[in-house]
Amino acid sequence: MADTGVPGLVGKRIGITRARNQMRGAMQAVVEFGGIPIALPAIEFQTLPEDTLRQAQEAVRSSTWVVLSSVNAVRAIALWPEFKWRRPEQSPRFAVMGPVTGRELHNSLGIEPASICHPDRRLASQLCLAPTETATVLHSTAGPGPALSQLGANGDRVRAFPVYRTCCADGLRVALARFGSPLDAVTFTSGSCVRCFALGVSDQPGSHSLLRNTLVACMGATSREAATAAGLRVDVYVEGMSFHRLLEGLVLRFRKGSPEPSDREMP
Repeated sequence: MADTGVPGLVGKRIGITRARNQMRGAMQAVVEFGGIPIALPAIEFQTLPEDTLRQAQEAVRSSTWVVLSSVNAVRAIALWPEFKWRRPEQSPRFAVMGPVTGRELHNSLGIEPASICHPDRRLASQLCLAPTETATVLHSTAGPGPALSQLGANGDRVRAFPVYRTCCADGLRVALARFGSPLDAVTFTSGSCVRCFALGVSDQPGSHSLLRNTLVACMGATSREAATAAGLRVDVYVEGMSFHRLLEGLVLRFRKGSPEPSDREMP
């Protein structure tokens, strides 16, 4: 994108639908693009009870690889004693979905991932296990996601366990009621964000006017699929996990003009 010297989202109201504790970086990025960030905390994360996690912990101890599906999977295992006191040279090796998850692994546990996988591609083709190697995938209760869905091809050598759950946040309804005016764009970084946002918006008086002329921007295939299922037309889509790329896509889309009002209504 050509640099005109003028922030590309100047004056635009950009809704950010993340967990409250993940807002800061995205909001700062919107400001850097000249936009007005609107915090819409759509989701929150909860770790699972210790007895539920016991099988996952046992599997990790005996695995060659641990595959972390998200930043929140990293934060969940950061509480486990075996990782709090782990030395970097100790096994298992870690694979992560995307560089953001890799940075969280480094920041939380001081561990550099041995493999960084692409979230929008099949993990089975990216992580090739040797005949004697095993892998444990740690993910949300919503499931391992499309990138991880083909790992079963390795049979018993790959096991998957949920280590946290994603819930809709009560704060979204409060934020929507307080804001109460149309957004220029709303951004989604996960399928859960889309589903919880759609649920929260449907409860708001005048929800149709809230989304009128609003661009919908999705990061990653899971977000796009969830938006389509919720009846939203996706105006901007980028692969991978770069929020800056998503904002660049919004800049280009705004230059083309606004969507038709009739396309912005929730079913």
